[in-house]
Amino acid sequence: MTVQHNLITGSNLHEPKGVSSATNGTMYVASGSGSGAWEKLTTTSLVLPKGKFYFYNIGSPYTLAHSGSTAKVAPATIASGYASLVTEATSARLTYTGPSTAVLKLDYDVSIKQASGADRDIVIAVHRNGSVIAGSEVIMTSVTGDAHQASGSCLYNASTNDYFEIYALNTGASGDMLFQKVGLTLTAT
Repeated sequence: MTVQHNLITGSNLHEPKGVSSATNGTMYVASGSGSGAWEKLTTTSLVLPKGKFYFYNIGSPYTLAHSGSTAKVAPATIASGYASLVTEATSARLTYTGPSTAVLKLDYDVSIKQASGADRDIVIAVHRNGSVIAGSEVIMTSVTGDAHQASGSCLYNASTNDYFEIYALNTGASGDMLFQKVGLTLTAT
């Protein structure tokens, strides 16, 4: 007679195999080959989304030409190499590749100069799939020739293949933006 485990009820229910000798605070982790072991749950035993890209170049900064509209900050970036459930592109893009919806934290920072003109308000924000994430915007006033730092963060409930990038807007009539450092980090919450 075959017993279907999903049909076991009442006093016939039992604890998992080996629970009587398992250490307090451990859980059973399957090995993938028909067995497993009782282990402490740690962040290294979890597969969580994470990824990062960055650009850093003081001598040859990335120039974002003034256009009067919001534009992607798109230097050739370096991937962290520690990605999990994220594709780290060299095109200043992080793509969430996890199988289910997840709340992600996005942290960004930039080091920027304005090339010319009067003081300008510069808006920096994270975009998802080309659209701004509300609440991710940071506004800073840039004085021509001075280096400025800006950083921000936001949470977003991401779906598989959502991608994230940094965008900027120079609100003045002229003045290219010179980015010496650009970074975006994605982590699970």
